[in-house]
Amino acid sequence: MRRRRCQAEASDAPTAPVESAEPSCEQQRQRLWFRLLIMRSVLVSLPSGACVVRAEHGLLVTDDVRHGGGAYLRDADLFQPGQASVSETQCVVGGVLPPGSSSAEVVGDRGERVPAVIGEGAYVALLDQPHSGREPVVCCRDAAGRPVRRPWAADYPSRRVNDAEEPCPACGATDWDEYTPFEEWRGGRGSKADGTHVASPVVSCRVCGHEEREGAIVRFSSPDDEDDAARADRLARWRAEQRVRRWQENKLTLRALTFPAYAAEGWPAQIRSSSSQDDVLTELTIAHFENQDADPLDSYPCLEVITSTDPPHQAEIAVARGRLEPWVHDEIDHPYSPELSDAAVTLWFRAVDRMRRALALGAAHSETQITIDGRPAPFVTLTTPSGRWVAVRRHGDLTLTIAARDIDPSTVTIEPIPDPAARLLGPEPQQP
Repeated sequence: MRRRRCQAEASDAPTAPVESAEPSCEQQRQRLWFRLLIMRSVLVSLPSGACVVRAEHGLLVTDDVRHGGGAYLRDADLFQPGQASVSETQCVVGGVLPPGSSSAEVVGDRGERVPAVIGEGAYVALLDQPHSGREPVVCCRDAAGRPVRRPWAADYPSRRVNDAEEPCPACGATDWDEYTPFEEWRGGRGSKADGTHVASPVVSCRVCGHEEREGAIVRFSSPDDEDDAARADRLARWRAEQRVRRWQENKLTLRALTFPAYAAEGWPAQIRSSSSQDDVLTELTIAHFENQDADPLDSYPCLEVITSTDPPHQAEIAVARGRLEPWVHDEIDHPYSPELSDAAVTLWFRAVDRMRRALALGAAHSETQITIDGRPAPFVTLTTPSGRWVAVRRHGDLTLTIAARDIDPSTVTIEPIPDPAARLLGPEPQQP
């Protein structure tokens, strides 16, 4: 009897699962997460999972510790913030607090200030905007609320920027230095392979350490001994040369056209730009002006239609926002003096760039019916308060983007151009 009772008790006991020779996908995923968590030490995190972690190759700003994507903070420049994409509408910014600071706030493109979460000497914050690829704007502060300057990566030769007019977007001070770095990992000009690489100068706030890297600034000037008549003649020849060159380039572009090129019906049309990948034409932009003879060097189009065959890597709203940013450039009244130094001009460019992004982020989101191929179809649309708008639609294998100003979308009809050469080229201009 005792033997039977023991056998019965044993048969009722739970049995350990027998692992198969090959682990399931779920088991592999759990083991990967376990290894990631062992290798990583979370310094500071948000409820969403975005955090700053000490990973295998250094400090990582990531949208989710489990997945591993993000931006590493450079060991050689540890106090510069990092940024990682979370979604089409959000990004995460994080970094290391400089000595003497106890808090940090991240400034978004709309100017909003988001207090960062602090932990283990690091900070992290979530912004309601897409990852723009630009330098994050962060102000670190001490216990009394005063800005703390982020240290430079090394002791660089520098000079005071005495003609700067733009306030720092992080702390509001108008007090800048320009320094010249020497590291090979810096962006710049020349080749690293043959030793001719020269790093671009950097403009740095003297109060909080926010930085803006200088780009290539081209300045045009007339010869000192050139009078008004000679200058007018020189510009006329240059414009004639540009018309001939543009006509020749457009002819080659149309020869490479293998997809339907859409344009607005009833409007004069010109080729504005094109894009290629691996020597294959993938995008064509048609500009519509008020008259057929408009010179794109002098005029800005009223309407543009972009046809693209590139596989969609972004949602329609992201494509619309990216096109709206340059489309509103002349809405921004923010002049500058041409006599400013390169450092001061760089700060002006960055300020205007932030203004454009703020306008695009603040645009109203809607769905608009626009006539295409003879029937109304929905387009994802962004509209600014001034009436500028951009509409995007996936149309079969194409992405169609329409940008306009002072035009009612319901009056726009777009169709493929039956004979692109006849409508877009016109007669060949005479050589100057």
